[in-house]
Amino acid sequence: MQVLVTGSRGFIAKNLLECLGRIENITISTFDREDDTETLNILIKKADFIFHLAGVNRPETPNQFYKGNVGLTEKIVDLAKANGVKIPILMTSSTQANLDNDYGKSKREGEDVLVAYAESTGAPVYIYRLPNVFGKWSRPNYNTVIATWCYNLTRNLPIQVSDESAEVSLVYIDDVVNHFVKHLESSVCNGIYYCDVSPVYRKTLEKYMVCSRDLRKVERTCWCLV
Repeated sequence: MQVLVTGSRGFIAKNLLECLGRIENITISTFDREDDTETLNILIKKADFIFHLAGVNRPETPNQFYKGNVGLTEKIVDLAKANGVKIPILMTSSTQANLDNDYGKSKREGEDVLVAYAESTGAPVYIYRLPNVFGKWSRPNYNTVIATWCYNLTRNLPIQVSDESAEVSLVYIDDVVNHFVKHLESSVCNGIYYCDVSPVYRKTLEKYMVCSRDLRKVERTCWCLV
């Protein structure tokens, strides 16, 4: 099976690629922002399954949300149709897709592109509206508050919290990857599927702060969140 992973340098993709690399009979292709459209076209022609993980969450301007989260999705779908291939696509969206902000709206529009693709071609699509994801290779001051706090604590840097009572939902990266990989074994031939990752850890920021401090003491990465 030929698998294409977009956004291949990102946090989620890095973990997925490590997992895919341990599975027999899978050939992996990757696409990232430095690659051009012709490269993407060649990769799509060969792909049996696409993990569309590319996206923009910290742009310099709001327009970049739509270019990265909608434009690339449209390009993938257009190339698949032009090549006459019916490829299952799994896309990482966000729980913010229900919110009225540029990030959420761009994610929702990206979902709509995939839904239209599924309806017109019959190809299965899997849409994951992920909450915050934490775990190995997560970047501090970028991916999750957990990564930032662990980074700061191990360097005796201060932790800044505006509202300790605010509740945050997180999923662990290995759980995310395990859910993704299962779709490679699926016999589904068509349909639109909104998928969830479990378990979801829901705690206030105050409790996460305690967990993060415990991480420093025991030098572990996730067990204290259970």
